[in-house]
Amino acid sequence: MPKLLRDTKQRNAIKRAFFEYRRPLGPKEVLTIASEEVPNLGIATVYRNIKALVEEGELVTIEIPGQPPRYSMPREKSPYLFYCQKSDRVFFLDEEQVNPSFGELPFPFRAKSHEVIFYGEYQEG
Repeated sequence: MPKLLRDTKQRNAIKRAFFEYRRPLGPKEVLTIASEEVPNLGIATVYRNIKALVEEGELVTIEIPGQPPRYSMPREKSPYLFYCQKSDRVFFLDEEQVNPSFGELPFPFRAKSHEVIFYGEYQEG
């Protein structure tokens, strides 16, 4: 059983970053966001808290091939991912937002799940 850490202003700021952004975040992104609330926050504290939050089930690890892990609050749906190559940010795309066309698998293959990662640029506006 993981050791439960007490709530601190640093830990609360880190958790709030994930809650407010609602997309996979890397530790450096979390540091930038949470530092607005806790200016003296250090990267070691961010890593330590992310590790504990993953162990406690409050965060999950998001893996993208060739990239360092990102972390997110757990989601019910298995989302598609979009990796912005320009900004190095990761976004969730729900099934309703994407219309990939997948063919039928040949016998005897039977898919139980799939994973799709889109790569490109996120254009704000």
